[in-house]
Amino acid sequence: MIDMRIGEYHITSESRNYIVSLAKLNDDGTPKTVMTKTGNTFTERILGYYNSMPLALQAVAKDMMIRGDERVTSVEQYVQKAKSVDVALNHAVYEHGRELEKQADEE
Repeated sequence: MIDMRIGEYHITSESRNYIVSLAKLNDDGTPKTVMTKTGNTFTERILGYYNSMPLALQAVAKDMMIRGDERVTSVEQYVQKAKSVDVALNHAVYEHGRELEKQADEE
């Protein structure tokens, strides 16, 4: 089962889908939670369902390119933003892989 966070994005999996959600974050960068009768839940909005992890990551990359405070007015700025998105995704996938290796070593 996948349960990966990339900044404000959250990728989870179920038997046939990868689910990409956008979480609201607190000022310290942690996901906001709401207390319900069944316990704490994250305040997230589902962006989409995908049938593979690469498609889910592409959806995150696309949303990261569209969102943001900076205005892109040239090809050079677009390339820089695309590179920063690529670096962020690669780092998140690497860290998630390390986490999975640690869990496997503990078992």
